[in-house]
Amino acid sequence: MELSSVKVEQISSKSEVVIDFGENLSTSEIREIALESFPNTMFSDGKILGRYEKTDFCLYFKNISYLGNPHPIFKKRIQIPGTFKNLYDSNANVNIKTLLLGIYKYKDNIVFVDFDTSTYINNRINNSSAHVYTIDLLKGCETGFFQKVDKFGNKITVFTKNRMDDYYKYKFEHTEIESKIEIVNTFDDFFNSISKNWFGIDCYKEMIKSDYNNKFQSEWVGFYLEFLLNNYIFDHHLYDIMKYLQNKKNEDVDLDLYFSKINSYGDLKTHSDTSSGIIGNDYETIKKLVEQGKVYYIVCNHKTNLDKDYSYEVTKFWNSVQQKDDLLSYSNKMKHDVELNSYYILEINKFNFKYLDLYNQGKNSNGNSRNPKISISNKNIGNFLIHMVEFGDEG
Repeated sequence: MELSSVKVEQISSKSEVVIDFGENLSTSEIREIALESFPNTMFSDGKILGRYEKTDFCLYFKNISYLGNPHPIFKKRIQIPGTFKNLYDSNANVNIKTLLLGIYKYKDNIVFVDFDTSTYINNRINNSSAHVYTIDLLKGCETGFFQKVDKFGNKITVFTKNRMDDYYKYKFEHTEIESKIEIVNTFDDFFNSISKNWFGIDCYKEMIKSDYNNKFQSEWVGFYLEFLLNNYIFDHHLYDIMKYLQNKKNEDVDLDLYFSKINSYGDLKTHSDTSSGIIGNDYETIKKLVEQGKVYYIVCNHKTNLDKDYSYEVTKFWNSVQQKDDLLSYSNKMKHDVELNSYYILEINKFNFKYLDLYNQGKNSNGNSRNPKISISNKNIGNFLIHMVEFGDEG
């Protein structure tokens, strides 16, 4: 084993993130760890082979290491050589299932990462990379078994030796292994239940009919999402899982969601696919909360059509229903309709907090500076992302 030449983020066996040199394992060291950790395996003909029930498999291991300068220190990878495709095909010809795995080792901590081959095997592989982030390894250490689809559509499974039975059941029996905090399933169900195409006038009418307190907000997309979630929580009696916090007092936490079972706060955000980042809440508030636990952002991503390209239909309706004299007030910024394309769950914790950006809000009407908010740039989202679902076309 050799140490890397630079210090980057490492994950200890206590699920702590530290800055230290990485460990580069030799082929023989990888083989030894694999044979000791994976049941029913052996080394034969230059391969690590195994059998589970009636399935023969081959473990193809690569060392997980830092991606290298100038990449951020939270980003790691395995390198996939061009020969992997040949191995995969030759194994398939004799009914052997090939698993693409990364092994991460830092001192006494060992974590395995399964990279779903369906993402890579149909592409031309020529010394390509498969990526994994600090938060992925951290969640794997915390839970023993963690899965996510990243923003590029790659599915990874992070697991430890003591969850090997679950990994085998997932890979060979296609058993869904529970690996998510409860709010993930709840939000999956919520987003599955709603329309993915929103027309501004229809959304305003729906909120007005229900006398929703934010029914006349100009930025209707975010408030319509809140309206739908609030109704969903009420209709499905979900108050033991999450609460939508309204009518807050000055000293209350300025986030809209509280997840009682995991004692964490969160917030609901809408995010246009043309935006460079996600604007969050008050910086100092988030800083205090992550000193005690974690904060979750539920981010709904959408494609936007502006109302100015549709004869200001929504603008005129919005102004007329409020009996305003100027029917084109807010016309340049008004959204006509949106198409939802995905949603994220982002986790902010004490380790990735430092990768947040500051968003300065300028000054209040009295000339005093407003408190800065947090911002998560698109380039850093991967190290906050713990869950993502892409929506298909409706109809």
